[in-house]
Amino acid sequence: MSRLKKINNPYLPAIIGIIALLILGRSLSAGFLSMNNISSILMTTAILAMVSVGQAAVVISGDSGMDMSVGAIMSMTALFGPMIKVGNGITSLFVMVPAVILMGAVVGLLNGIGVQVIKIVPLVMTLIMSNVVNGFAIVITKGQPSGLVSKELQAISKTLVGPFRWLTVIVIVLLAVLEIFFLRRSRYGKSLFLAGNNKNAAELCGIDSRKIIILAYCFSGATAGLAGLMLVGYAGTAQMNMASSYTMLSVAAVVIGGTKLTGGKGTFIGGALGAMVLVLITNILQALNMAAGLRFLIQGLILIVILMANSRAPKLRQ
Repeated sequence: MSRLKKINNPYLPAIIGIIALLILGRSLSAGFLSMNNISSILMTTAILAMVSVGQAAVVISGDSGMDMSVGAIMSMTALFGPMIKVGNGITSLFVMVPAVILMGAVVGLLNGIGVQVIKIVPLVMTLIMSNVVNGFAIVITKGQPSGLVSKELQAISKTLVGPFRWLTVIVIVLLAVLEIFFLRRSRYGKSLFLAGNNKNAAELCGIDSRKIIILAYCFSGATAGLAGLMLVGYAGTAQMNMASSYTMLSVAAVVIGGTKLTGGKGTFIGGALGAMVLVLITNILQALNMAAGLRFLIQGLILIVILMANSRAPKLRQ
């Protein structure tokens, strides 16, 4: 029983938040819990959850890790992904997915090298890389995205069953697989937690912490690249900087889901639950017909409170 409580504890605040927000949303708008709105909430949550997976890995790795380039990576792959055309639509899709994952992983590798080899502060390094990626996208597209989103890619928005669309189901499966087999049961996942908790102890156990952390940034870039393709498939059109808001949202999502900014503790599923909390907050603000500026102000204040609450938690020092 104590073990079960320990496992569920990190999810409890997010679950309570989701239930409370659903009740609040229903009281504010009769159509809040309609099938269409729930389907839309799940789709938006799925995209944020996907990018939050990589963000969680970086934060868990410790060393003040935080990837501020995920929004730029998503925007880049959302622009470049639809440009890949090989054979028919289905063939292009099978080439497109690994291509955007590779794009993101390369940016993540550069982040990891900058942080662990050149010893640049993670926040600074990933912000610099965010500007580099955005600049690269502008140079290539000349500020005018021209790639048309294929019908095959847009098909991820089609309903599968009830409120679940293809994208939602794909992300749920990916989350389960990554949580169980990558984060919890793999040798790398265990090494990631150990490196995040105490780098010195990890080194004494024969773990190359530097390599572990670099791979965490690669993983973050790869998941952000995939999330960008999902975003453009859902939106149906590509725009410059269309995913810029996902950077801070991904950080807030993993924190709400129980991941500690000090490293060494967290889950991918918790990040997904945190993503749903943030999406529900956005939907409620929209249901209140708030002006966009006021909505962004409230969202920003909520993020500040969340991050401040987490930073006040006792820090585990090496």
